Amino acid sequence: MSASAPRLLLARPDHLGDLLLSLPAAVWLRAAVPNVRITALVPQALAPIAQRCPAIDATLTARFPPPETGAVPDGWRMTLAEFARMRDRFDVALLPRIDDPWSGALAAAADIPSRIGFDHPQTRNHLTTALVVPPHLHVTRLALLVAGAAVDGLRLSERHITALPETPWIVPTDADHREAQAVLDADNIRGDGPLIALHPGAGWPLKSWPVERWGQLARRVEQVYRVRPLITGGATEQAMIASIVEESAGAAVSLAASLSLGGLAALYARASAVIAIDSGPLHLAAAVGTPVVGIYGPAGIDEFGPWVPAERQRVVHVRLPCSPCRTLSSPPCGALSQPACLRAVQVEAVVTALGELLGIPS
Repeated sequence: MSASAPRLLLARPDHLGDLLLSLPAAVWLRAAVPNVRITALVPQALAPIAQRCPAIDATLTARFPPPETGAVPDGWRMTLAEFARMRDRFDVALLPRIDDPWSGALAAAADIPSRIGFDHPQTRNHLTTALVVPPHLHVTRLALLVAGAAVDGLRLSERHITALPETPWIVPTDADHREAQAVLDADNIRGDGPLIALHPGAGWPLKSWPVERWGQLARRVEQVYRVRPLITGGATEQAMIASIVEESAGAAVSLAASLSLGGLAALYARASAVIAIDSGPLHLAAAVGTPVVGIYGPAGIDEFGPWVPAERQRVVHVRLPCSPCRTLSSPPCGALSQPACLRAVQVEAVVTALGELLGIPS
């Protein structure tokens, strides 16, 4: 990488959690090359997250296809033409997603001289540097390997990438904090104990934990900590969250569809702990520096676990002969939702993990 204000494009075309787990690479690059200028390339919905990362200087958006379908999006030719007009704007493009033809095509259209990613059939034709695909490597380590390949004279191997961030890499704005405070004031949250948030949604049916367990968990949190846990979620999760509140016999408070992404980040930053299924909001809570309890099933923890020091996280999972199957569709168990590996996770195991994080016996 050039010593004179190198201009770098960091592309992440998929989900919230994937972006959050890739942004530590930007933090590392900022430390390794202080004068670097980093632009994030993300879907429009994730722009607010990239904009709240202090290591990101600017944000570009594109209409990427849904990662799970890969169908060519409307207006893709126009998007390619827009990027073709960006020649001479960037020196390096980083593509940390292994199978990413979309960001690769845009980087090639912009004629970015150095395009670094992984040697995958869907990606390699767009690259100038194709790295060997490592098996079952954490998303953040993948991003750090790609970032390391961009720095002249530095090549990082998997074993070199072990440092975990000590400080948050997502920083809510003052407006975010006002939004979060307004929601807390409007819902008149009572209780003398810690602020604890639960996030049951994940976007994938195979990551779901039973509604009745979330309700039981909310009741146990209220019993142990004398506080009503807050249930966060989007507009499409309102019915599920209403069912959880009902199962909790009113112990839980629904904040469904109450917060923007920035407001959610601010709420999590105020929380003493967040309990969530393996999901983007779990990684958002970790990114703002809040201790997290993650409930995991089909996904590999070695690939998608929280990227924070051990004292700020607990992962609750049950190892079965078939888990982790590392698939979110057509698993070997044949489940369509709530697979056996998640149904085996008991409420008391989650309560115990929360007590360990808070230093308060459950």
